[in-house]
Amino acid sequence: MPGQLDIALPADRGGAREFRDAMGVFPAAVCVVTALDDEGIPRGLTCSAVCSVSMEPPCLLVCVNRRNRSLEAIRHSQGFVVNLLRAGRYELSNLFASASPDKFAEAPWHPSPASGLPLLDADALAFVDCALSTEIHAGSHAVLIGLVRESGAAEPGDGPLVYWQRNYGQWSPCVPIRDFAEMPEIYA
Repeated sequence: MPGQLDIALPADRGGAREFRDAMGVFPAAVCVVTALDDEGIPRGLTCSAVCSVSMEPPCLLVCVNRRNRSLEAIRHSQGFVVNLLRAGRYELSNLFASASPDKFAEAPWHPSPASGLPLLDADALAFVDCALSTEIHAGSHAVLIGLVRESGAAEPGDGPLVYWQRNYGQWSPCVPIRDFAEMPEIYA
């Protein structure tokens, strides 16, 4: 069973709208986080709060609203798969952001070899299959830290689906400002 920690946060001090507006300027990759419920039915949700945590050991985190029904499936599965959506897959993102009870009827998937959890490889540019290690409650969300069991990436093609200022888009390669070799070691 993963560790669980509740973080006591101070009372709301206002500014939620301003915070939402500021966060809308942060571009985010669009992912679908998947798991299986206690009946073996695939569940999932759209998530842009995904972040690598460590390379030793490899782990990442996702943030899931504690009211989201897929959270119970993640807990039951003792893990989750993060599927980074390909550019143009905004309809799939909208489906997994909805309350539809049968999201997987329109989303082909197969079991991840490492865990059997749903892998959306036809629609995913990359995936990371994680064992649930820690659950931290912070405000309305659960911060889930997963230890990586398996990961993979496809050919980049058109790149990932991104979300910015409440709109979908896709990544456009940037013109480098300076040579990567000059970057600090933390980015190497």
